[in-house]
Order: sequence, then C-alpha cells, then structure tokens
Amino acid sequence: MLSHEKAIPLYLQLKELLKEQIKNGMLQPNDRLPSENELCKLYNVSRITVRQALAELVNEGLVYRSHGKGTFVANPRVEQELITVTPFDETLRRKGIKPSTVFLSHSLLPADFNLATLLAIPLETNTVHLRLLGLGDGEPLVLYNSYFPESIGSQMVELARDKARKGKSFSTYDLYNEISGVTPSMLTQSFEAIVADKEAAKMLDIKPGHPLLQVTTVVYTVEGRPTEYRIAAYRGEKYRFHITRPANHFVND
Repeated sequence: MLSHEKAIPLYLQLKELLKEQIKNGMLQPNDRLPSENELCKLYNVSRITVRQALAELVNEGLVYRSHGKGTFVANPRVEQELITVTPFDETLRRKGIKPSTVFLSHSLLPADFNLATLLAIPLETNTVHLRLLGLGDGEPLVLYNSYFPESIGSQMVELARDKARKGKSFSTYDLYNEISGVTPSMLTQSFEAIVADKEAAKMLDIKPGHPLLQVTTVVYTVEGRPTEYRIAAYRGEKYRFHITRPANHFVND
C-alpha cells in the first residue's frame, strides 16, 4: 500500500507499485489496468496522483493508452546498447524473442549527389539498394534500406538472399564476415523521430502516421572507406536504444 507519511510523492509510489506488478508478472502484456477511478479507490489517492503515475509509466514505455478503452500493459521493448554493435539476431534472442529476416527487394541505382558524397564514389556510379525486414516472433520490427557500392552490394544481395532462403535471421552488418577484404571498423549514426509513410506502414504492418525511430548509419572499413549507407526505421513502441557514458567532466560550482 501507499504511505502518506513518506517523503516520496504518492504518484511515484504508485508508479513503482504498478511497475513492480508488471515486472513480477502480476500484470501481463496487454492486460488492462484498473480505471483511474478504481485506482483512486484502491489506493486512496486523488485522480491527479493516478494520472501522474500513469503518465510516468507511459513515458517509460511500460503501459500504453487506448482511447475510450483504458490503459494497458505494453509488450516489452527490444533494448539495444549503443556503445557496441550488437547483431540483430543476438539483440532479440537476449530478450527471448525469436528473430527472423525477410528479403524484400534489391535494385541497381545510379548514385545521386547525396549517395555519391556519402559513399565517396563518382556521381552516377551504380549503387545497390537492398531492402530487408527484421521481425521478432513473426511481428515486423524494423525496415532496412541499405545502399552499397556495386562491387560490395552484389555480394551483399547474394548473401542476404541465401540466408533468407535458409530461414536465418541477420542484418547487413552480419554479412560482412563473409565478404573477403571488407572489414567494418567504424560507423557513424544519427537518430530521428519520424512517422510512417504509406510504404513503411505497409511493410511494418502499422497505420500511416505511426511513430518510428529512424537510425541513419554510414559504415566505414578499416581503411576509412565508406561501404554502406543504411536507413533503418524501427517501430517506436517496440524498440529502445540506450547508452551509458562516463561522467568525468562534471564541474563543481
């Protein structure tokens, strides 16, 4: 029960209590939480306290609201550390989720100014566009659009097609181990919140306008040569990235 005598605000106490119920399995994914009125009566708190607690849980991705229906326990998000590169397959399996990858398509495209700059190749040089779909437990999680110089891209397509045909899960980063003379050494990434257009919505089995996390990556070899430009669109409610940083430069006033 909640304590009105503690220094900890009641809404935080309620949040932690509900959070613990979710973590220990008392509340399962997609279970409906008691209504605001029910929570007020159950824990002898005001509606403002209940709303603050639920808002905190929503912000942490532990619950979600459905208009006119109530508040429900969210499915666990896939979490990925940013300091190291973790393969798609390993990331999902750590969460007890069965990963799989669908080979969607590939095409040959002349490099426009943007691609030519990013891949450090002459304008109009052929590039390979490879599209993959990453799934967890059969549910679409991430849509990959990768662009390569033609020599590397043709190998990527064959490897991706073969692994998908064999039912193996992978992302393009996993395929570099099987390409001779190309060793990824560094990548740069940017993160942006976007909404799904019609094409992405169809691939990810969501509605247009659904929140997505777009991760744009450029992969470099040990020689410093760019070898892949990738745009990955993750379902916002299914995926979360996190990073741990050293705090070495705090200055005391």
